[in-house]
Amino acid sequence: MKKLLLALGLIVMMVFVAACSSDSEEGSDNESEGSDDSGSSEEASDETFEITYSTWANQGEPAFQGMEKFKEIVEEETDGNITVELFAGNELGSTAEQMEQVKMGTIQMMSSGDPGMDEIEYLSLPYLMDSNEHWSHVLGSEVGQEWNEQLKSEQGVRNIGILPRGPRVVSANKAIETPEDMSGLKIRAPEVDYYIETFKAIGANPTPMDFGELYNALQTGLVEAQENPLETIYAAGFHEVQDYVINTNHMYKPAFVTLNEEFYQSLPEDYQQILMDAAKEGETYAQEQLDANASDMKAEMEESGVEFIDPDVEAFREKTQSVRDELGTEIWGEETYNQIVEMGQEDL
Repeated sequence: MKKLLLALGLIVMMVFVAACSSDSEEGSDNESEGSDDSGSSEEASDETFEITYSTWANQGEPAFQGMEKFKEIVEEETDGNITVELFAGNELGSTAEQMEQVKMGTIQMMSSGDPGMDEIEYLSLPYLMDSNEHWSHVLGSEVGQEWNEQLKSEQGVRNIGILPRGPRVVSANKAIETPEDMSGLKIRAPEVDYYIETFKAIGANPTPMDFGELYNALQTGLVEAQENPLETIYAAGFHEVQDYVINTNHMYKPAFVTLNEEFYQSLPEDYQQILMDAAKEGETYAQEQLDANASDMKAEMEESGVEFIDPDVEAFREKTQSVRDELGTEIWGEETYNQIVEMGQEDL
């Protein structure tokens, strides 16, 4: 009887030990699995990325300040896992050279006046866009998104927004109130058809010239006038050699923020969203700086002897109607051109 009880006790003990061993192994497996998951998650969150972001703009300009805001937000929101290095003043090459670098992925981002395709570029046609906000409106539309898909598939880059610039105005050494006052005026204009045709339609004599030569050309009278955003006129010191600024507001042309598509796709989805949000906040900040600086620039220029003139803008708009219609229809086709006209003047 004692032997029977001893045998039963041994059996119960063996079963208990086996059960404990099984629970221990299962717990160990679970701990191991949990450790693997934790390690994988930690590794992903620690992945770092670097963005080289170049521009034509100089430090202190509103567009560059928008880039600084982008850098600040991205680095803060990613806890430093994305770092952004900014290069101002075409330090990394000309606009064309920077664009090639973005396409190749040797740099990740740039902002410039080159959007990468004519369909976007020609939104700069005279009096087509009423503001920088209208640019964003068109680029965010179905038409604009189609262009962006084309940029991605054909060139390996995407547009992620704009950095606003002021409307383009004319500076001259004569008072200008109407298009007739510009008849025969020798005005420097970029060597791009819509600039040239705009001033021909107004009656002026557009003269292409490198921007770097312009100050001396204005000073010596080689050309009598030029056109640019107010912040560019101020930064270049053209008000030192010109007597009038005429608020023609004939074109809005912002800077375009271009990003390498392969780099964008390499980012986790939450980081992709951070970049898009930061680009939008950078745009808003640049516009705020642009607005805040405009009155100060105007006041300083007036102190130096410059007179500001508000001309008959509707007369200038009418004179350039044929430029908009002909080039707009040529670039987009009549139906899309009419859609763009409507969006460009829409009450936002």
